[in-house]
Amino acid sequence: MNEFTTLESEINQFLSKAEVTLHGKNMLSRMQDLTSALGNPEKNLRIIHVAGTSGKTSTCYFLASLLNSAGFSTGLTVSPHIDSVRERAIINLAPLDEPTWVTHMSEFFHLVKQTGIKPSYFEFYMAFAFWLFAKLKIDYCVIETGLGGTWDGSNVATNPNKICVITDIGYDHTEILGSDLTTIATEKAGIIHPGNHVFMYPQSPAIMSAIKARIKQKRATLHLSKDVISNFFARNFNLGRTVVNFILECYNKPNLTPKQIQRARQIKVPARAEKTTYKGKTIIMDGSHNPQKLSRFTQYLDQTYPSASRTLIVSFGSNKLETLDESMRILRTISDNIILTSFHNDSLETFKRKSLPSTTLKAAAKHANFENITYIKEPLAALKYAISQPPNQIVITGSFYLLNHLRPTLPL
Repeated sequence: MNEFTTLESEINQFLSKAEVTLHGKNMLSRMQDLTSALGNPEKNLRIIHVAGTSGKTSTCYFLASLLNSAGFSTGLTVSPHIDSVRERAIINLAPLDEPTWVTHMSEFFHLVKQTGIKPSYFEFYMAFAFWLFAKLKIDYCVIETGLGGTWDGSNVATNPNKICVITDIGYDHTEILGSDLTTIATEKAGIIHPGNHVFMYPQSPAIMSAIKARIKQKRATLHLSKDVISNFFARNFNLGRTVVNFILECYNKPNLTPKQIQRARQIKVPARAEKTTYKGKTIIMDGSHNPQKLSRFTQYLDQTYPSASRTLIVSFGSNKLETLDESMRILRTISDNIILTSFHNDSLETFKRKSLPSTTLKAAAKHANFENITYIKEPLAALKYAISQPPNQIVITGSFYLLNHLRPTLPL
């Protein structure tokens, strides 16, 4: 093993002994203890904090790209990572190279061990991002919540100058966040603290009432973007652009030029409607894993990459049983040909999550009236089979953890 894999393995061993809490007061209080022991690096940062159900990651990438185009240095942290844990702390839109990551992480890991605190996987890498961004004196840091908002480990960021971005809210992780939109929105709105400016699109009355209640309570300021945009990538880019225009105005700087905007728009968001070409096939990858995300993605797919025939490669995590039938019905609207597959993820963050059983996936596909249903257990074998079939467009979706198996094998 090289230095990078050796250190990552050592960190995983250390984190595996932590008391893992996916969500709740314990998670936030332990994170508060950890960042306090590290000197509260988050308090020295200008932060843009992004919560929501759909569009968080692409909005984060667009924000960082727009800020870079405006001349600001940026730090970006998103979860889950797709190819490498180095994606948990991205500087100016690029993960650190392995030697640089090892240098910074070795110092940080030593400091964490000295605190005597055993953080969870998410907490550890979120704290590393805050620490690294402060160490490098980054101009603006774009922080994506892991889950919810109120009790999320990222919510140690309470700075009055923090900017909050709330993307589209819907039903996901209902077993943790609540089963109605008001409760879910209340959780997401927990990232809003006194003095913050909050940016979002108008959403349903149930969602807006929860957001506005938090804003009133914290004496924050709401900025509503009223542009009507159906294309979800364009929608998320426009929201990011509104935030960056506000920042530029605060600095008495001019808005971005059309050339700067176009350059910012070129950023590729990993595993979000990501397109590549392989062996004569057009392959589009997207980690949509719930009905809201799939509805937006399938609409975008038909608008941007229309095709008379396409093959789907699909799998869903074991935590998606409740929404499986609805997700399959949405996928059926863009294809009648589906290849089902499996995955196993070894991440400490997801408690070694597995895909739903083949019998469950096949039953849902049959219930959604797919005409051609194939099950191939190994993702790489499923991709190889899809490439051998006539449709020239292949769509891989249903879980980021499925993409973990396939994306590294494709040219990007």
